[in-house]
Amino acid sequence: MSLAETPAVFALLSVNTLVGAVLVTAAYDLKDVVLGWTGWIAGAAGGGVIGWVVVPRVASGTVSTGGRIGFAATLVLIGAFLGRGLLPLVARFTVAISAFLFSTLATLVSTVGESVLEEVYDPESAGAPVVEAVDPAALSGSGLFARPEFQRFLVASLVVGVVAGVLAMRYYDPIISLALTGLGAGILATTYPVWRAVLAGEALAITQQAAPSSPAFLAFLLAGTAIQYLRHGDDDPVFGAAG
Repeated sequence: MSLAETPAVFALLSVNTLVGAVLVTAAYDLKDVVLGWTGWIAGAAGGGVIGWVVVPRVASGTVSTGGRIGFAATLVLIGAFLGRGLLPLVARFTVAISAFLFSTLATLVSTVGESVLEEVYDPESAGAPVVEAVDPAALSGSGLFARPEFQRFLVASLVVGVVAGVLAMRYYDPIISLALTGLGAGILATTYPVWRAVLAGEALAITQQAAPSSPAFLAFLLAGTAIQYLRHGDDDPVFGAAG
């Protein structure tokens, strides 16, 4: 299909490219807007579902269509305001909790991974599948948690996790900006092969051509991070400190 034969597909491709480019170059500026609108939409959608489906089911008696509409409309408004207010707060704590969990687990695995592997991995034969050879239940009865060296590693891992969580809370804005930049880079990395095929004179076939390009993703991510650091590294102390 040529571009002239598929104007709707071409428009969709152009819009996706524009969204990706905006996120890559201006995610730091748009982070509050994106979270705000996501909160409005998510809260409204959740409130609408509760008002249309859940409330009539738990209400005594039969609820008319007008009643469903009333419940849904009311909860859409309530949910939208709650989502707008709560989502940024939830996102901030999610970033901190994720940083704590990943840092703690990464430190624990890197320090005692071999010991844990010896406890839970016992293949019956050299060619046994890895998944079948893993027995997590063996860990609880192994006495590993009672070993002083393991307890020291566990405490150290928890300390690393707490520090990572605190830093994630402190540098929440750059982290969210980087996540949005990564989203934009992912969109551009998906549309890039399509544009390349189109410019090469090939027919437009998004389902076959839109294979994400890892080198393109890395290039867009690094370029977007550099652009935003250059724009905000001096005038924003948090962003500058993160850089």
